[in-house]
Amino acid sequence: MSFNATFPVGLPVTWLNPQGVHIGDGCLKDWLLDTGSLTERVQSQCTHFSLELLGQQPLVPHNNELAILSGNETSHYQVREILLCGDNNPWVFARSVIPQSFVDAELSNLGREPLGKRIFNDSRFARSTFEICSLDALELGFSKSATLWGRRSKFTLGQQSMIVAEIFLPNSPAYNAAYAVEKT
Repeated sequence: MSFNATFPVGLPVTWLNPQGVHIGDGCLKDWLLDTGSLTERVQSQCTHFSLELLGQQPLVPHNNELAILSGNETSHYQVREILLCGDNNPWVFARSVIPQSFVDAELSNLGREPLGKRIFNDSRFARSTFEICSLDALELGFSKSATLWGRRSKFTLGQQSMIVAEIFLPNSPAYNAAYAVEKT
């Protein structure tokens, strides 16, 4: 299955507290709730890592995104959507809603650099707990139906927050126990 959606893809889904959702697959649950850098984890699972920038531009966030962005609907945001690819296969679709002030300062000139590389190396960012969702692969432009799972969290610096949402695509190691990483 190939990723056929064009920017902006969006994620108009219902986000849920993971404590109220049964996730029967232990490997998937581990990937969904892992608090480390997803970029680093993907990189550790493949021989060739790449990031495909689908687009980044000023956009109005979805209502469900505005609801958790510090309640400041007058702020200006950029939406960035990317694919994290392992061994030339898209493994993760990510949508970030970033305050323009972050784009102008801490996150300037991101280009094809992973956002996670910047925020996980900056102890000033505080991460919220996760929310999770499930959706049909058809909603992301795939030609075949499959249940996909995703997560999102909020990263806060000072009085500003951004959202990072990540959907595990059909070829993602999140759906294959052989890719589970032992925790120490």
